[in-house]
Amino acid sequence: MKKLEGLSDSHLLQLVEKGDKQAFGCLYQRYLNDIYRFVFVKTGDKYIAEDLTEETFIRTWERLISTKKNQRSISHVRAWFYQIANNLVIDYYRKKKPVRSIESFIQSDEDSPEEVIEFNDMSETLLQCIRELKPKFQQIIILRFINDLSHEETASIMKISTANSRVLQFRALKSLQDSLSKKGGQYGE
Repeated sequence: MKKLEGLSDSHLLQLVEKGDKQAFGCLYQRYLNDIYRFVFVKTGDKYIAEDLTEETFIRTWERLISTKKNQRSISHVRAWFYQIANNLVIDYYRKKKPVRSIESFIQSDEDSPEEVIEFNDMSETLLQCIRELKPKFQQIIILRFINDLSHEETASIMKISTANSRVLQFRALKSLQDSLSKKGGQYGE
């Protein structure tokens, strides 16, 4: 698998379409954390995020294997993973009322208990406000600021122009700022 890690997504795709499981394993390792973060922020539940992330990769594998038969080609694997994950999150919300549990992201061992509590409160408020945004606003904030994707990558995933991505980001941040201001004053400043 070491020799496959340096290959581009498109080269790995060619191998996967031939049934190479190790090539898919490289794609899995490459995008697992990003897809998990994306789903977690949208659902707020560790276990649901794990399930939906796993389902994303299962469906991607199945579709990549069937791609060869259907003669379709996939140009952006990363965008495809996000699209499948986003569709699964949408399906999840259609079928079930989500369980709201929020876990904080990374915390330093050097933080005082007060800092940890304040960080958790701010994280919970921020995640709650993100989840209350319009779906497109949620998606752009998660892709741009949590998964640190470029405007071009975000536009490709969302199937919009790069210029529209920038406008959407501006509007999403304004809406998030307004929401944070209403929730707690100090977060929106």
